[in-house]
Formats: sequence, C-alpha cells, structure tokens
Amino acid sequence: MSERQPERRPPFEIPEAVLELEPATEPAPAHPVRPGRMHIVVVVTRAVTPADAAPPGAVLMSRFWHPSLHRWSENSFESLEHAIHLFVDESGWALRQQQPLDVPHAHELVFEARREDFSRPGTEAMLEDVGLTREDVADLIDRVERENGGA
Repeated sequence: MSERQPERRPPFEIPEAVLELEPATEPAPAHPVRPGRMHIVVVVTRAVTPADAAPPGAVLMSRFWHPSLHRWSENSFESLEHAIHLFVDESGWALRQQQPLDVPHAHELVFEARREDFSRPGTEAMLEDVGLTREDVADLIDRVERENGGA
C-alpha cells in the first residue's frame, strides 16, 4: 500500500483575474530611436543599512557596473520612483524590465543605454564648469529651504 502524499501547493499564487495583453498601438521601430551602440545596464537595489553613507531619508541603494569608469557605481535614493526618475529622465536610459526581488527595497531594473550616456560629464564636473563646489550647492539649497520655510 502506498501512502498518500499531502497535496502540494504551487510555489506561486494564482491570480484571481486573468490579464490579457493589449494590442500595441504602434509597431516597434525597426531600428533604435537613438543612434549608437546599445548597452544593457542591470541595476540592483537593496535597503539602506547603517553601514551605508546614505543621507537622511534614503531608503534604498542602487548598484550597477559603470563601463566608462570600470567600477561599481552606488547611489542612495528616497524611493524606487526617485531612482527610476534619475536613470530615465536625467541619464537618458530606457527602462526595459523591472522586477521586485525577495526582500524589502530590493529590485532588479534592466535599462537600455548608449555608450555616450556614460561619457557625459558628472555632476561634480558640471558644477566646476560654472564655478561652484558641492559645498556651494549645499549652502545654496540650505538657504533656499530656509527662505521658503522648508528647514
């Protein structure tokens, strides 16, 4: 006689409603919209820890390999939306895939970028070009916040 095994549940939840794909309104372009060689950037985020040198209010850290600098680039953010805004709107990358990982504030973001996106001058270089230091900018922000009642 064989023993009956308890019913095993699948390791995932079955959705209550089935979602259907909507047809694309426009066909995908045959060639990239932006010229240049495409580069895939995988950004992984995690929760900020006490060991991180993150500013107050930061809840997650991002990390990705910077091809021009040949080193890991880490940044702190107040939210996932803030991180995506920086990468998409300020760096010019295109978000291609986003998925949460198994712990809080952990996500994997896959972006499409171009090599020239990594050769743009950094914040520090732009500040130096206009004659400002990071301290000058911090002082200016503090003054504006005081004048507007923000601090």
